[in-house]
Amino acid sequence: MPKKRIELIREQLLQHQQVLVSDLSESFGVSTVSIRKDLSILENEGFAQRFYGGASLSLNQAPLTSKGQTVLDFYQDPLRQQLAEAACREIEDGDCLFLGSGRTCCVLARKLERFQKLTVVTNNITALQDLLARVSKVYLIGGEVTSTDANTLFSSWEQPQPFTESIYVNKAFTSISGIDLKAGLTVNSIISTYVFKHIPSMAHRWILMADHSKYDRIAMYPVADLSKIHTIISDDFPDLYREYFQKHRIDIISATQDSDRT
Repeated sequence: MPKKRIELIREQLLQHQQVLVSDLSESFGVSTVSIRKDLSILENEGFAQRFYGGASLSLNQAPLTSKGQTVLDFYQDPLRQQLAEAACREIEDGDCLFLGSGRTCCVLARKLERFQKLTVVTNNITALQDLLARVSKVYLIGGEVTSTDANTLFSSWEQPQPFTESIYVNKAFTSISGIDLKAGLTVNSIISTYVFKHIPSMAHRWILMADHSKYDRIAMYPVADLSKIHTIISDDFPDLYREYFQKHRIDIISATQDSDRT
């Protein structure tokens, strides 16, 4: 029954924070149209927020962490706001951008309405609704959908060359799971590697947004040498990393100072 199904979807949202239309359709044995209607009801109640292919739990419904913060409040995180704001200073009207997955990229997506005639290529499903409302053109990289943090969704397929080889963007903005002088850039999902490995060939500039916690961290899958990036935006630059960036002529931008660039 529809009412019972909606209650079960409500429980899944509380447990997982996000649901996909395709998964729910298969699980309940009903059409995707029926699931979208269910999600529309939950959205009208203020319980869920729909995005392309699914829905997430509304911020005011999200459970609290041990620090009293909501699970989905990364949009209000001051550090991510600073990183995204610094990234905006690298964007110009008319740019063609690649926007990667992750929470910081989601925050950046919400700031793009200040620019005119932007084209964005992305695999960031969570940011898709914000992008559609804020930029001129959006191209979504399809493929398998997954998440590494239970809050954000992204997509990719194992052989993205047919898509990535046909596009070229001015600037690529990504976050990262780990930065290490020996291991380079690393991520926690093998699906992420499929797109990351093509960024150097499809972008004129690769701009990395990374907070201080990412240094000396090695995630499971390597995606690129540090020398592949052109610009790094961070709130801190440990001495060894600053020396490396300067040696390889990588621009350093402080997210906490308006004019700190070397």
